[in-house]
Amino acid sequence: MSRSESPASGGRKTDLRGRRTSASSRKTNLALLVVLTLALATGGASFLLGGFSTAWLVTLHGVFGFMVLVLARPKSPIVRRGLRRRRPNRFASVALAVVVTGALVTGVAHTLDLWAPFGVWSPIGLHVVFALVSVPLAALHVVTRPQRVRPIDLSRRTWLQALGVVGIALGFRTGFDRWVASDRRFTGSHEVGSKEPGQMPVVQWLNDSPPRIDPADWVLRLRGSVERNVGYQELASHTTTTEATLDCTNGWYSTQIWTGANVADLLGPDLSGRSLEVRSATGYTRRFPIGDAGKMMLAHKLGQEPLSRGHGAPARLVAPGRRGLWWVKWVTEIRTSDRPWWLQSPISFT
Repeated sequence: MSRSESPASGGRKTDLRGRRTSASSRKTNLALLVVLTLALATGGASFLLGGFSTAWLVTLHGVFGFMVLVLARPKSPIVRRGLRRRRPNRFASVALAVVVTGALVTGVAHTLDLWAPFGVWSPIGLHVVFALVSVPLAALHVVTRPQRVRPIDLSRRTWLQALGVVGIALGFRTGFDRWVASDRRFTGSHEVGSKEPGQMPVVQWLNDSPPRIDPADWVLRLRGSVERNVGYQELASHTTTTEATLDCTNGWYSTQIWTGANVADLLGPDLSGRSLEVRSATGYTRRFPIGDAGKMMLAHKLGQEPLSRGHGAPARLVAPGRRGLWWVKWVTEIRTSDRPWWLQSPISFT
């Protein structure tokens, strides 16, 4: 009797082990999908926003990054089994693993400030590129290898495991910030050339090319609720100064003294509308809430000297509390509008 039952018993044990392995693999895959999605969302938001009120996004992004590292251990045997099956799309899955690893490596490299930007590339720039490339690869992976959520995946044990992963990742993030990378701004950027205008990096947005504009020929067009032109001499007569921090999405920040005109003063008392559109000579445009006019400056000096061509001469926008992509350079037009300020692309592609 026992001999005849042994094969069946062994089969049941093998089947049970297989089901457990399958459930564990499914939960790991689902957890990674959720974590990577949240990492992308918080990373994108923290990349675009630069106010103190959004500092928690950077912290969350770091926690999700460490969660990916924690989940890499249970994911590795799943990857090995998948590679042995030789599925048609396995190379896309390998590419996804490579770009996620690249995003993690460049994220750590930026945090530790391991290398300076070379050309337009920087650790944080490469980090963003890897993250964007991962989106279509992850979508393909999900479509070709769908994972269905089952009741067992939402059990108490699963939630306890999830809390454990979060706790470990939060501990790593806290220790990393305290003992390894404590000299960063709340956005994650590193300080460069504060109060030393000559040391502040010169960068431009995507395909922008710094134009050569003679101040004598420069005209600022004020349009919308205000219809007038401002010449350079009028702008230069405004000598309001402010200390503001330019926090660039390229991974650095610099605190400088700027001199120029308050935007609300330029627009005058007849200012009305819902938003302000600030346009560059290159076509680059950003839209702001109308209430920000009193907080922003159109600067013509950096430190004690007129702006250089690379820093936006003859005039650039100073937008305290916003990332550098909002600090429009080579400004030639400010237009009021009844459109809401948020009705625009998160980033400009021109």
